[in-house]
Amino acid sequence: MSVAALTLSSCAGKETAADGAGKEPAIGSVEKMSSTEGLEFPVAAYEVTSDQQYQVKKAQNLLIEQCMKRFGFDYALPAPTPPSRNDSKSRVFGLASAKDAAQFGYASPSQATDPAPAKRQSPAALSRTGQTVLNGVDPVAEAAAKAKGKAAAPTDEPMSQAEAAKAPGSGIIVNGKEVPVGGCGRESALKLYSPKPGSVDILFVFNLGGEAESRALEDSRVRKATTKWSQCMADSGFTTSSPDSVQSDLGLKEGALSSPEAITIAKADVACKTQANYIGIRYAVQSAYEKRLVEEHAETLALFQQQTQDRLRLAAQLNG
Repeated sequence: MSVAALTLSSCAGKETAADGAGKEPAIGSVEKMSSTEGLEFPVAAYEVTSDQQYQVKKAQNLLIEQCMKRFGFDYALPAPTPPSRNDSKSRVFGLASAKDAAQFGYASPSQATDPAPAKRQSPAALSRTGQTVLNGVDPVAEAAAKAKGKAAAPTDEPMSQAEAAKAPGSGIIVNGKEVPVGGCGRESALKLYSPKPGSVDILFVFNLGGEAESRALEDSRVRKATTKWSQCMADSGFTTSSPDSVQSDLGLKEGALSSPEAITIAKADVACKTQANYIGIRYAVQSAYEKRLVEEHAETLALFQQQTQDRLRLAAQLNG
């Protein structure tokens, strides 16, 4: 089992959509836009920032290390990757900056200016017993079970720390103590992300944004704008169906995103977005879907915010 934060589903994250959810929301008059910088989305008010994620990940590492120490293992995890300071929405709807298109093509400007990321340190090697404590399953037994298409670990693991405290244990004894179900990795995730039953899935807000985006892409107004953009690109000599697939449609390889060909295509892409007001229409439509979803799930979002604050307080206590 991974020691990363687990996706802990909960009934609190599942609500029935309102009756009008299938109708296209009104968007009023659409502002002409040629940039995505500074755009604010309704769901963003509920998102966890990269710095907050970093603080919680540091706390989770500490919880894992504390748990491992209970069983006699001095296990030190590498520090998590520091949060990115690039919170720009400059490419939330694909390439939008004419300046970037002319200078970098489809390559990220930050890749051209930022130093290469430092090589990540690997966790300390663990013995077979140590891996059992960390993951809640003997690695040799797990490999043998997988070879037979079976599961070596319990498939009905507790979904909250409160449930784990009352549920039957793993039955695995190490140094006279019972390993928690799912090991130290899962215990740390439950303590932070699901201390009590009814905790909202940590990906709930992210999934709302994804749902709004999917609905917006199927919306007749976005589809019409996409068709206009595609026709404009065709008039420039490029056959591509959507700004989201332009690189694959036109065969631009990862290592050639700033090539003369890529820059030519990128400049046409941005010009066609402006001509079709693709950014203005897509922003208006996606924001409308997000607003609808925020209203539909207001109760769960309020609970999510409260649980996020509780989690951050615990992380602050742990991190010191």
